[in-house]
Amino acid sequence: MTDWDDLRLLLAVSRAGTLQAAAEALGTSQPTLSRRMATLSKRLGATLLQRQGSKLAPTAAGLRAVAHVERMDHEAQELAHAVSGLDRRPQGSVRLTVPEGLGVRVFAPRLMDFLRRHPGLDLVLFAESAVANLSRSEADLALRLVRPEQRELVVRTVARTPFSLYATPQYLRDHPRPRGALLGPEDELVALHEQQTGPLESEWLRANSNGARLRVRVRSALAMQEAVLASAGIGLLPRYLGEHPSLRRIGDPLLVRPIYLVSHRALARTARLRLGIRFVEECLPWI
Repeated sequence: MTDWDDLRLLLAVSRAGTLQAAAEALGTSQPTLSRRMATLSKRLGATLLQRQGSKLAPTAAGLRAVAHVERMDHEAQELAHAVSGLDRRPQGSVRLTVPEGLGVRVFAPRLMDFLRRHPGLDLVLFAESAVANLSRSEADLALRLVRPEQRELVVRTVARTPFSLYATPQYLRDHPRPRGALLGPEDELVALHEQQTGPLESEWLRANSNGARLRVRVRSALAMQEAVLASAGIGLLPRYLGEHPSLRRIGDPLLVRPIYLVSHRALARTARLRLGIRFVEECLPWI
């Protein structure tokens, strides 16, 4: 019999691309992981991984093995969801993942009040830029700015957040602009790195910069808000970050992006997930 744990390790290495990254994600050491991969290859009678530059990639045999393990992993997750779905009591834990800015500015300040009203629930809030995979049980509930397509997920639009240009009063005094113009050639912009920003924001800035200079790029919405608060430039921010006492909005909202609430279909009827959804709904007026 092939050990399921070894197969799970093969899947982790295939996803991570290196033994070191997989070992860190699994909480083990690189030598241990290397030894177990060698044992698995010997047991199956085939080389499963090959080096391609600085990365490890599955061989033809490895690709076939990974495909089988992916299906096994999916079935294991389905089993976990099915058993968890029998729980009707308002207790247990709910792992909620939200974009970093939303989590820090909107959800975290309201978390303890909600938990005091529901002492049987542990609501674990992940406020992060990384997108958790609900299909692999990395989270139970998520708010997303991009709509996922997996069939096993329940997705609904719960809010629409407007984006506007914001700056500090000091910046606006130091950088006068033409009358009626949102941006001028003397302006400086703060924007998300291209890998972090959405296509709507990128397209708007490219089409409407009016000669403004892109001065600062950051990798998170919170860092962008902080840079704008420091008078480093003008930023295109969502309302929940832009409506700050130290910032001023420039003109009317320019874009509106939907926010999606995502959960796994197998957990839909659990009392703990319904409480997690209730927490999200209580926070929606501030988005």
